[in-house]
Amino acid sequence: MLLPVAKDIYLVEAPNKARFPYCHGLYIDDEINVLIDSSLGEENLASLKKKKVDILVNSHFHEDHILHNNYFTDAKIWAHALDAPAIRSMDVFLDFYGFTTYNALGLGQGFIDSIDLKASAVHHELQDGEIIDCGQIRLQVIHTPGHSPGHCCFWLEEQGILFSSDIDLSRFGPWYGHPCSNLGDYARSIKKCRDLQPGLVVSSHKGVISDDLNRRFDEYLAVIYRKEDAVLAALQKNPFNLEELTSRQIFYGPASKIDPFMLFFEKMAIKLHLEKLLAENRVREKEGLYYVS
Repeated sequence: MLLPVAKDIYLVEAPNKARFPYCHGLYIDDEINVLIDSSLGEENLASLKKKKVDILVNSHFHEDHILHNNYFTDAKIWAHALDAPAIRSMDVFLDFYGFTTYNALGLGQGFIDSIDLKASAVHHELQDGEIIDCGQIRLQVIHTPGHSPGHCCFWLEEQGILFSSDIDLSRFGPWYGHPCSNLGDYARSIKKCRDLQPGLVVSSHKGVISDDLNRRFDEYLAVIYRKEDAVLAALQKNPFNLEELTSRQIFYGPASKIDPFMLFFEKMAIKLHLEKLLAENRVREKEGLYYVS
């Protein structure tokens, strides 16, 4: 369903409240028709095919944002230069997720096969600050790494609208469950979005948000530090190795029922926390065990 956000700007409302493998998109109906992200559900895909999409912009390489790129056969696909390789190649996609490095190629291939994800072309590589000129409407590319290396938000300054992609202001908080995530970058990117002072945020998984945005960005950022504190609290009691810390489900939460994919992502997220804490000399590692410094 296309819901008007401003003149000629529409939220593409995904099914199932944009839960995996879907995301909300943004459609610009202008001289050049631009769609942000493609994992939008069958009804939306059919509607957008009739309306025409000239440029399909992927906010980042994740499967729930690129799943139906190949549906738009007449569109040019644009993505940030740092994420484009993982859209063009499923081998690179697996590598970005860490399945290659951590001897989990079978798990990764199963992940791809389970949603029938395919590689697609990327015809143009975006850069930070680039302007996408649709005619009457202009979008500025805001490079916001952390979630992924080439994650981007899109700023419609004249309308005061920020498409924040997976800086989604959800209660769960930031997702960083693969080795190509970066916690420091993520924190800076969240602050960068907040400092734009948008009047309206369109989030990939929460839709349109307009209330108390400074507080929402700050609370979203705080989730990273809350989970970091939980890692430190666990290590205050006992030294643990990575597998033992993973089993505590600090990232997804102990009440979550996690499948093998989620368990792998949990491990990657905890590893990122440990790497950050090691770099800050707040923990130390000996023979695979982590101790509070």
